[in-house]
Amino acid sequence: MLNVLLTCAGRRHYLASYFQQALGKSGRVVGTDMDLSAPALQACDAAHQVPGVFEDGYLDALKKVMIKENIHMVFSLNDLEAGLLAAHRAEIEEQTGATVYVPSLTTLDVCADKWRTFEFAREIGVSVPATFLSPADAAEALELGQVRFPLIIKPRWGSASIGLFVVDNREDLITGFESCRKAVAKSALSSLGSDDSVIIQEVIQGPEYGVDMLYDHQENYLGFAAKKKLAMRAGETDKAVTVPPELFRDLIDRIASALPHRGNLDCDFLERDGKFYLLEFNPRFGGGYPFTHLAGANHVQMLLEAYQGRAPGDYSYAVGKGFAKCDTLVEVPVGI
Repeated sequence: MLNVLLTCAGRRHYLASYFQQALGKSGRVVGTDMDLSAPALQACDAAHQVPGVFEDGYLDALKKVMIKENIHMVFSLNDLEAGLLAAHRAEIEEQTGATVYVPSLTTLDVCADKWRTFEFAREIGVSVPATFLSPADAAEALELGQVRFPLIIKPRWGSASIGLFVVDNREDLITGFESCRKAVAKSALSSLGSDDSVIIQEVIQGPEYGVDMLYDHQENYLGFAAKKKLAMRAGETDKAVTVPPELFRDLIDRIASALPHRGNLDCDFLERDGKFYLLEFNPRFGGGYPFTHLAGANHVQMLLEAYQGRAPGDYSYAVGKGFAKCDTLVEVPVGI
């Protein structure tokens, strides 16, 4: 039996279902969340309620679940949890025997910190939107003609839509920066970093793309799938069509050779005048993964095979496949 744990399972009902389908009768899918009515838990073989990520006892509660359910593979689905699990990855694995699919702290720093993402991209020769840590630095670049309005102001850490401001003049640049800083300080994102918590970035106006990179439990890079985003909803990809891998192969090879990881790495790119700009990394299964999966790049199956010592087949996916998300309902337990 091969048992998989999805932590902070939330709304990812489809991901729990993908693991169910891949495991069949050879394993179990277990989910944890602070709310037992989380939709993803309804697709799991077992569900456990745990404290909030930043509450005392959260990590101990997770370990107890891993031991009780004899968990082999652990996947975190929440950005706020990733840092905690990454910091304690070795400890968790030693005490529970499970393999935790979160990045090392070094990789997490590149992925979670948008300023480090910017620096990393420049170091490996991947284009990235011009990024600044202060209104003064952005104003200097405007004076030199290196960037132009509009600019976007956003939190340096995290992928939530908290505190996003698009500005098109100097006055709004100052006020937007302060408003974003205050919004971050009042949110859960404040736990991820307090100093220089806001960045200013040039706006790349053009098509957006998502790339899912795959690494096994030993941080071996296995392949990637790319899609063009056709519509967004609540910050996630709502419609997309897969595109040829040749468009991104050089960029992804550069990233894979410099950024070790475990599991799925979700990358966002913007295109301007035929040039691709790296926007951000999410070191987990992201909201765009179903498009990769349905196009034939079954990362779930490949991860299970790699864990069991079986070489995954040749990596491939169908190009030109379009998909759209739709709402569905699942029955959940509720208190009366």
